[in-house]
This record gives sequence, C-alpha cells and structure tokens, in this order.
Amino acid sequence: MPQPNRILIALDLDGTSVSYFPRLAMDGALVRHLASVRDSGVAWVMNSDRYTDTMADIASMLPAEQKPLALLSCQRFIHLHDGNGTYLPVEAWNAGQTARHMELWKKIRPLFPQWRAQVESQFTLLESVVNDLVFACRVSPDRTPALREVMQQFIQGHPDAQISGNQEWTFILHASFSKARVLKKCAEVLSIPTDHVIAIGDGINDITMLNGSVTKFVGCPANASPEVIRAVRNAGGIVSDAHEAAGAIDIIRQFLKKLL
Repeated sequence: MPQPNRILIALDLDGTSVSYFPRLAMDGALVRHLASVRDSGVAWVMNSDRYTDTMADIASMLPAEQKPLALLSCQRFIHLHDGNGTYLPVEAWNAGQTARHMELWKKIRPLFPQWRAQVESQFTLLESVVNDLVFACRVSPDRTPALREVMQQFIQGHPDAQISGNQEWTFILHASFSKARVLKKCAEVLSIPTDHVIAIGDGINDITMLNGSVTKFVGCPANASPEVIRAVRNAGGIVSDAHEAAGAIDIIRQFLKKLL
C-alpha cells in the first residue's frame, strides 16, 4: 500500500512538464517517474496559469492512481481530487479569490478597450484574450519585455493589480494572486508541511514559488527564463542541464535522494 503523502511536488505545465503532440498531455516519462515514487509517499499537483478545465482535461488522461492531488489554476484557484476522477473546488478559498478578482475587474475593465487599442498600435499581437477572467496578450519573445513595460504603465494607480506572465504571455492579475500563495494554501489543506514541498517551473510567473519563499527545494529546467534561473540559484535550488520534462525528472531525482 502507498504510504501517506510525505512529499508534495508542485509542477508548472508549459515548458516544464507537458508534451504538445499529438495533443497537450503530461510528459509520459515524467508521469512514469512520478508513479515509480508514489509508494514512497510522493504526490504531486499541477500549478499552472491555464484554466481549471484545461488542467482537468490533462489529468483525465492519466490512470486514477497517477492523477495529481490538486489543480492550482490561474494563480488563484484550488481544486482537489475527490478520489473518483473529479476535481472539487475549495469553496471558501476560491470564493474569496473570485471576489478579489471581481473587485479589481470592476475598476479596470472599462479601460480594457483603450489598453487593447494601445497595445495593438505598438505591437504585432500573436494572440490576445480579454474577458471576465483575464486581460492577456502574446507577442514575439523579443518584444515581450517592451509589452510588459507598457502594461505596467496601464496599472499605475491600481495597487491591487500586477503584471504577470510566462515565457509567451503577459497578463494582468490581482496583486494578491501568486503561485506561491496558492501552493502554500494547498499544502495547508493537504496537511503537508512546506518543507516537504518540491516546486519546479520555468517562467516568470513561477518565480514566487521558486525564490525560496515556500520551500528550499526549488528547481527549473535548462529552458527556464534567465530571471527564473537567477531566482532558483539565489534560493540554493537546482538548475537542471536538461530541458522541460527531462529537467523536471532530474530535479525530482536529486531532491528525493535528500528527502527519502
């Protein structure tokens, strides 16, 4: 029988633990590695800016015993696996997060058409999503720093807003949202001490959970952004020589040698 959960691994998705072809899914080798350590009391959660439904779809492809314990989505929501293939919201927490988001959106949403027009006038947009949940834009990587500077100007005067993003997207969030905060709450709900947490990611939206504020067991694959690599090194974590999921496997192996 598997041991009670002793160690929790928090995995970012894009650039860290998924494959894209023939469809978006957890990397097979990584899933097999996670399964191989399950009986030692190792469990895992997804911590991504993707929507909850997308994360649930990814989890649905996995065998029951290999599914993540929780889905941490959009740096704000927690959904726990019920043991029967369904992910249920942590109601009070998620409601509080929704209330914060709606309060911010009520103030800034009237400005969205102006902001979007300004972005379109200055950048060639590859994609954009503007709706009740997000204001997000994607431009070419060489233009991303400039886009973030412009969007930072948008939110001046709104201290309850922040600019976040991964290696492709830039978006606006409530200032209290972060992968660190949602991961801390999830560990609390699961009764796992944060000094038994391993966090792995590659984008700037992962820095809050990789800078040592949640756990000292932090790592990133070789493809991580320079800011992430600096944060992980400053926290005394592991920067793998391997890319994406292979890097995540390498980091997990190294940390489990110390923790098990």
